[in-house]
Amino acid sequence: MYDQNYPRKGELAHDTEHHAMAPDEDGMIDLRALMLVLLRRKWIIINTLLFCSVFSLLILFQLTPRYTASAMLALETRQNQVVDVQSVLSGAGTDVAAIKTEIDVMTSRRLVGKAVDTLGLVRDPEFNSVLNPERGLLSYLNPVTYLPESWQRSILGDVEQINEAERISTERARVIDAVTSRLSVSNPARSYTISLSFESVDAKKAARIANGIANLYLTDQLEAKFEATQRANEWLNERIFDLRENVRSSENAAQSFREQNQLIQTGNAGLVADQQLAQLNTRLIDARTDLARVQARYSQLSDISDPNNADYAGLAEVLDSALIQRLREQQSEVLRRRAELATRYGPRHPRMINVEAEISDIADNIRLEIRKVVNGIQSEVSVAEARVQALETSMDKLKVENVTVNRAQVQLRELEREAEANRVLLETFLARFKETTNQQDIQQADARIISSADVPVVASFPKKKLIFILVIMASLGLGVGLAFLLETLDNGFRTLEQIKAELGLRGVGIVPMLVANKLKGISVEDYLIEKPSSSFAEAHRNVHASLLYSGPRQSTPQVIMLTSSVPGEGKSTFALCYARLMAKSGQKVLLIEADLRRPVMRARLNLSDDQADLVSVLEGKELGGQQLHKDEASGLHVLAATHHNDPQKLFSSDKFTGLITWARDNHDLVVLDTPPVMAVSDSIVLSHHVDAVLYAVQWETTPKKSVEAGIAQLKEVGAPLAGAVVTQVNIKRHQSYGYGDQGYYYGSKSGYYTN
Repeated sequence: MYDQNYPRKGELAHDTEHHAMAPDEDGMIDLRALMLVLLRRKWIIINTLLFCSVFSLLILFQLTPRYTASAMLALETRQNQVVDVQSVLSGAGTDVAAIKTEIDVMTSRRLVGKAVDTLGLVRDPEFNSVLNPERGLLSYLNPVTYLPESWQRSILGDVEQINEAERISTERARVIDAVTSRLSVSNPARSYTISLSFESVDAKKAARIANGIANLYLTDQLEAKFEATQRANEWLNERIFDLRENVRSSENAAQSFREQNQLIQTGNAGLVADQQLAQLNTRLIDARTDLARVQARYSQLSDISDPNNADYAGLAEVLDSALIQRLREQQSEVLRRRAELATRYGPRHPRMINVEAEISDIADNIRLEIRKVVNGIQSEVSVAEARVQALETSMDKLKVENVTVNRAQVQLRELEREAEANRVLLETFLARFKETTNQQDIQQADARIISSADVPVVASFPKKKLIFILVIMASLGLGVGLAFLLETLDNGFRTLEQIKAELGLRGVGIVPMLVANKLKGISVEDYLIEKPSSSFAEAHRNVHASLLYSGPRQSTPQVIMLTSSVPGEGKSTFALCYARLMAKSGQKVLLIEADLRRPVMRARLNLSDDQADLVSVLEGKELGGQQLHKDEASGLHVLAATHHNDPQKLFSSDKFTGLITWARDNHDLVVLDTPPVMAVSDSIVLSHHVDAVLYAVQWETTPKKSVEAGIAQLKEVGAPLAGAVVTQVNIKRHQSYGYGDQGYYYGSKSGYYTN
């Protein structure tokens, strides 16, 4: 009767603890819940921050500071050249690929090797590890270094002996690798500048090496251009001599062939035969055009003989004929007169007959004139055809003559092309030779230094302030992440709202946990008697009030059963304290210890063996009021239990039913302390003898799955679940969650409680 009106699992969506970061119904994030999570887990955040900060400081102060010197170079987008030598020897390009190529040149082993040799870096211990006696940190982690040399040779083998030249070459290669790793070259976006930076433990050395590499890069460009110019001049000189001979021989061959085949040219107009053929072809095209035009006119007029045919009216020849125009005017006049006579006379009237005859004569004349026009156009067609035929005959004859000329002209053009190609190539090479000769002494680099590297004042590594700030921010983020991770992994219940939302079970109250400094050596049940105005006592009264007025007035529960999911949740302590408090208020209360597996009441209340226990009563011993233990401090009657191997047999007997009936008749309230549901099934049997079942859930500890499983078992057998009690609540921590329920006020400094 206490389970019907409670919301089922999932009906309530508010879960402040595990849904702090989930949007509410309005799509807003509960910022207050987020702050409470951070407040509860503040020590996780603080400890994470302190650990990361101290660890980062230790590392930062152990690092050797390094300085970075930077030089700036600009690629020349235009060259101030005396002559156009770019066609012979182009400079550096200014597109992305060209700039990237120049960067690769600056970082190449060849250029870095020049810097190593020029600046004497092989003798610098910073770059030559052979000259540096200090061992790196990683070398201490190598266990082989701690072995004797004989053992090392046994494990690694004998080191191959190399000569002095190979040793120097290997040592130089290692120095080049070390210098290259400290060198950084970059190109800012949308710029023709190149930034060259070098890092060293010595500020002056960093500036010296950066400037040295920049100067070597410019010198290398000049040397490369000078060498290329020399190679180009030598090659051009050899090629020009050969090209002169080729031009002379090819021009002589072309002229000899032209004379042999009589290929006469008239200025720029070409050969005479080609000119005649072109003129004749033009005339033939004009004649064919005239023929097509006349034939088109004839095709339109030749089929017109009927003056009633409307097609002739739009023809130009018909429209231009003055006679046809006059005949049409006469025809129109006669037609008008016929229309007038038709209104007065019939078709057989003599005047109508005369008019019709006149109309017929005019139509015959019009047809006759049209036929004359057609015959005239036909004559023009014959003349045009004859002209076209004559031109075609001349064209065929000229084509035959031109075939021989064309064949010879093909060979002539080939000879002329060869001669022209040789001549152009010779002129080009002569021009290039003069340009490279004049430009050889005025070469300039494709880049220039616009900013030399200055000696850095501040170390570029490590940036202690920036790194420390980043570490603090990262550690704060890590601490906050750990805080929310712990909140997410939390698998216990803390509030009545959680129980209501996730279990569909009403929460009837929360019971604070009493710490040792409050108890001062007394038991929890005695503290309840000595501090009747404490928040601990008030919590039990709230549970009773919630039970008393939760259901209909005529169905107030008299027999109440206490159970839980697993042992150790404070179920027995709550049952004893609740029963003592109700007895202290003046009610006649009986506490029955129905946990026959692990009975504890006899030891906690120091009961003697001659007092009645539940097992003996259910096995046949008569029960009277004088046989029950009576608590002197509260007036509570207690029926304790002893261990029994088959409790369900006793609880299913008529004796137990009679015991419950007797308890109802002689007491105002009966409280049963039963075993955990997940441990044994005794509570399921006992739930059929009671009016209400209270389910104890330990605050923050009992796994949610265990509670869900226990509640589900009781619901399946129809147990009268009245609600859940959250026990052993850490009030101080509970306040930090900011739920605003009873537990929040139990821990406050209020005048209502005397703790």
